Amino acid sequence: MNFDKRIVIDTGTLVSAALRVDSIPAQAFAKALHEFEVCVSTSTFAELDRVMRRKKFNAYRPLEERLAFVELYREKSAWHEAKEVVFDCRDPNDNKFLELALSVGAEIIVSSDPDLHILNPYRNIAILKPAEFLNAE
Repeated sequence: MNFDKRIVIDTGTLVSAALRVDSIPAQAFAKALHEFEVCVSTSTFAELDRVMRRKKFNAYRPLEERLAFVELYREKSAWHEAKEVVFDCRDPNDNKFLELALSVGAEIIVSSDPDLHILNPYRNIAILKPAEFLNAE
């Protein structure tokens, strides 16, 4: 991947993208893949993999299709490990996205999570909802 710009996408946005292929989160994911280096870490990937296996999502997409999305994300993303530890998010489970974004010098975190949005901007990193990201230049 030769992108100059890096982005982090949170689990909620990725789950929505996987479950509703024509949704705004799915469009945001496609834009991110096209215009940015999408960054993933072991911890952010593990959360996505774990969440996508939940039986409650069988009503939306079969497990096989959800796991195919996880594999696509794994293959198309750039792997990095966070070098910083932060405790800035009121939901401690979301700190991993901040840590990854800081460590890779990401410009944007795409998230629908209000626990992350309250921090926008976070140390000069924009935290955008999927629709905001789609409308951003």
